[in-house]
Amino acid sequence: LLQDDARLDALSRAGREAVQRALPVLAKLVAPRPLISLRDLVEDCWLSLGGPALLDDRHAVENVYRYFDVLAKHEQHGSLKDVAALESLLDLERVSTSGSARVQIMTMHKAKGLEFEHVLLYGLGRLPGKSGKSVLSWFDIPNEHGDERKIISPVGPRVDVENDPVHRFIELTDSAKDKHEQARLLYVACTRARKTLHLLGHTLATGDGYKPPAKSSLLRMLWPAVEDEFASAFDSADIAAGDDDDGAWRVPRLRRFAKPWETPEVLPLPGPLTTETDTDAVDEEVEFYWVGTEARIAGTIVHRWLQVLAEGRTDIDTADSDGQQQVTRRWLREMGIGDELQVGIAARVETALDGVRKDAKGRWILGGEGRAEFALTGPYEGAIESVVLDRVRIDEDGNHWIIDYKTSTHEGGNLQGFLNAEVERYGPQLEKYAALYAAYSGQQPRCALYFPLLQEFVEV
Repeated sequence: LLQDDARLDALSRAGREAVQRALPVLAKLVAPRPLISLRDLVEDCWLSLGGPALLDDRHAVENVYRYFDVLAKHEQHGSLKDVAALESLLDLERVSTSGSARVQIMTMHKAKGLEFEHVLLYGLGRLPGKSGKSVLSWFDIPNEHGDERKIISPVGPRVDVENDPVHRFIELTDSAKDKHEQARLLYVACTRARKTLHLLGHTLATGDGYKPPAKSSLLRMLWPAVEDEFASAFDSADIAAGDDDDGAWRVPRLRRFAKPWETPEVLPLPGPLTTETDTDAVDEEVEFYWVGTEARIAGTIVHRWLQVLAEGRTDIDTADSDGQQQVTRRWLREMGIGDELQVGIAARVETALDGVRKDAKGRWILGGEGRAEFALTGPYEGAIESVVLDRVRIDEDGNHWIIDYKTSTHEGGNLQGFLNAEVERYGPQLEKYAALYAAYSGQQPRCALYFPLLQEFVEV
């Protein structure tokens, strides 16, 4: 509808301008997109439209993010299988309107011994639940020495039992005990309040006024104190005024930006600037340029397999190809990758592992002394840096190697030119790795790039 020119022409100028501003943002919801959750996509659109700027306080923001949490739990593969089910889940959510509003809902029994700033007792005009007829009833009566003696109701046909004076005595006594117990509970509930007590009850209206509440209700116990309130409420003038309830439904207040919304600039984090931003930016640009989405995911899985092999958790020669495929597929499912994409990614992973298996240098990298996925943190050029080294290999001569895996591939000629470009691109990153490792180990390492898909080992 927002792209229907005939409908847009019928809008006011302000309306058309609003649609033109919102349409590019909303178009992201239906455009083909890489692997991104529906929750993150909706949040991104909400931020782009200026949603947070229209909210009054942080509690409103918290409620929006509770909606995002529900959306994240219900979505499947970036979409909604059943919108009605999402609406039902949202109906069950409870939202807060202020930071100080904390409500506890409990029975009168559970409130015993507790205190609250404000207490609200509702449904006082309702009838309590009736207990079922007992098969056998009895009553304990203390004698003059304080010892209890049991009076047991006779057993027989129901009609005969109900007409029996002993049974009637027990029944009336239990009823009186229940009434006293209800009065005690009502007293306990009312005395839980520190500041205010609110009592809500109802009784039936008649043509002439109203009826007293049911005898077994809690409101009947309070009736001597509250009957005047009900009498004034049933005044004819009050009833007439109450019929005109123009405030029951209201149109929500329309809020607009004074000028078109623009995402504010994000202030830099406090503290000294580091070179990590520049290096990471280069890394991300390289990965995005040279490797597609599926290739990046395959690279992640290949790194995980090379770590498993380097740590000796499985043998590179005895590893079952089918078993590897099953594990790869499981890892991809855990990453949220659909079945269609899994085929191509798993094939790329298998090609890389098979290349390493057949490459003498690849086998040398994974064998022998060293560390895999080795995390380091330390000072570098005036800042604290944290890095993860794909592989640290100590060779037979005692040389320490830092080897960075690159799952890039190259087709066509000039392979050496491609490798030289990769060395130039990742040189600063390996310099940082070498400096941090030298400070940690006291050894000056040698650095290299290894390309599993090309079976190329390049010292940097």
